[in-house]
Amino acid sequence: MGLMVVAVDCASAPKALETEADFTGFITEINPVGKGGTLGQILVESHIDKLVDKYMVTIKEETLIFGQDGENRRKVAFEALETKKQVQIWFTGPIMESFPMQGTAQQVVTIEY
Repeated sequence: MGLMVVAVDCASAPKALETEADFTGFITEINPVGKGGTLGQILVESHIDKLVDKYMVTIKEETLIFGQDGENRRKVAFEALETKKQVQIWFTGPIMESFPMQGTAQQVVTIEY
C-alpha cells in the first residue's frame, strides 16, 4: 500500500518547462478570482529600451507556479505571488493583441534574489 502511494506521488509531481520564457517582467497587480478553474490574474510589466510591455496573465488551476532561488525551483501556490516580484511567463494558447495583451499562463516562475 505504501509503495503505491509513493508511485502515485512521483507520477503527479509537476515538471517545470525548460524552454526560454515567452515574457519576463514584474508583477504590478494581482487579482484573485478563485472560480471556474481560474485562480486569478496578474498584470506583468516590462520596461526595456524605454518600451512598456504589459500582459494581463490568467492563472488557471493547471498553471505550473514555481519559485526559483538560484538553481532551485520549488512549486508554490498562487497566493505566494507578490507585486514587485520578477516573473518569467510561458503562455499556452493565443495571446490577445490588446493593451495590455492578454493570455493564459502554462507556467509562471518567480525569481528570488
